[in-house]
Amino acid sequence: MAGKRVFVVDGREFPDPDTAMSIDAVRKSFADFFPELANAEAPTVPTKRGEDEVWEFKRAVGTKG
Repeated sequence: MAGKRVFVVDGREFPDPDTAMSIDAVRKSFADFFPELANAEAPTVPTKRGEDEVWEFKRAVGTKG
């Protein structure tokens, strides 16, 4: 059995909303609930946990001003 995709946002794990979605499409859909993801970069490589792929979205680093 193949592993599944798991998405991590702000330390919390979420299941794959749709296996047909690209990673960037998942990021965009999560941005509805986590506005800070709107400008975040989609990860290019997952980390592995057993057979699962863990994709962690990180906030864009910037300066306030």
